[in-house]
Amino acid sequence: MTARIVAALSMLGCVCIVAAQTQAPPPNAKDTSIPPRPMVPAGAADTTISSGTLTASDAVRIAIARQPTLEAVRQAVIAAEGRITQLRASLLPHFGLTGNYGSTRYFGNEFRALDLNYINGSSGAAVVTQLLFDANHSSDLVRQSAALKSVAVQDLARAKADLTLQVLVGYYLVGEAHQLVAVNERNVENRDSQLQLAVSRFNSGLGGPDDVLTAQTAKGDAVVALVQARTTEDTARMSLMQTLGVDPQTPFKIGDEGAAPVIINKYDDFVTLALSRRPEVLRAKAAIDAAKFGARAAKTTSAPVLSGSLNVNSSDPGFPAANGTYGLGLLLTVPVFDGNLTAGAVKEAQAVLKSAQSDLATAQLQVRTDVSQAYLAVRGAEQQSELSKTNVDNAKESLRIAEGRYKSGVGLFLDIINAQAALLTAETNAATALAEVSRQRATLERAAGMLTNP
Repeated sequence: MTARIVAALSMLGCVCIVAAQTQAPPPNAKDTSIPPRPMVPAGAADTTISSGTLTASDAVRIAIARQPTLEAVRQAVIAAEGRITQLRASLLPHFGLTGNYGSTRYFGNEFRALDLNYINGSSGAAVVTQLLFDANHSSDLVRQSAALKSVAVQDLARAKADLTLQVLVGYYLVGEAHQLVAVNERNVENRDSQLQLAVSRFNSGLGGPDDVLTAQTAKGDAVVALVQARTTEDTARMSLMQTLGVDPQTPFKIGDEGAAPVIINKYDDFVTLALSRRPEVLRAKAAIDAAKFGARAAKTTSAPVLSGSLNVNSSDPGFPAANGTYGLGLLLTVPVFDGNLTAGAVKEAQAVLKSAQSDLATAQLQVRTDVSQAYLAVRGAEQQSELSKTNVDNAKESLRIAEGRYKSGVGLFLDIINAQAALLTAETNAATALAEVSRQRATLERAAGMLTNP
């Protein structure tokens, strides 16, 4: 009886050994290849991109020169110059010429003596007029217009600074997208290497078919993510080209440069610099000046006006060299009642002045807030970037350990899958954090008035 039991157990052990040595059927998995990258057909090279590699400074320069949205703001400055010229004309001498030719004929029984009441032949006159006194009303209007030109100039400076920040953000966004493409390319390479490892262990009988299928699925997901990353980069490039005002078919490369650190050690230095350079503050100050001159001009709306004139006349016979006269004249206009025109103008001008003063206080507060937010954002972004580098190193080490354990037969392939996913997340976060540092540095420069370019 005992011998039979031993024989049965021996036979069962042999069956188990044979079953263990029988290889599982190979998995029916399809490989995922990387599709070719779609490209917009290249057009003619833009001469503004001389080296073929677009730097951040090149991008700003091109946008300032070619972005059509700036043209309307530039024309506002030119229009302000035209208004100054018009108002200044009232302070300058005016010169005019008049000429006349007449011939009188009589019929019937007209008295020939009436001939003395009509001009026969040619006559002409030259007149020069000059404003002598209007209580500085015209001068104040000219000064007001000059201050309003300064307002327009600061509007242009603000538009340029905003465009510069938009260009830099777009430029660093393209750089970030390019780095994320590289991250996803490395992810595909790693997934393919892990797939080969799973296949190798399966062929040697040490791994299961589920590991191969899992690896193949992970590689497919990595390829899909790579295609999406490429699409994101291409979209960011097209958006940047639109911001620059450049044909999207223009071939160019994006440099790998990031924004340089903003070298100002003290927070108060940022605030002081911003209050002295930000176009919003300078515009508000110019608006106050314009309002002050406008208030002064309003008080003299109905002031007495004194003007002088010099006229020279000539008529036949001997026109134009002989038979001439000249004269000097003074014209004084003293309004007696203007229907409260001056009072209304003064009231309006004072309201405009108080509003301008309020706008200055608002602008200064906004500048302080912008600097505070940008300053903290830069410091936070720099800290996140440093921490993300550590996470990448740790994720790489975790992946190395997981692969080593799997090769040694003491770890699961799922550990590799999870470790690779963690590495992808860490590298993605690191690339995003580094680009965010550049974007926040550009924002801080804008907040401090360092991107102003009148």
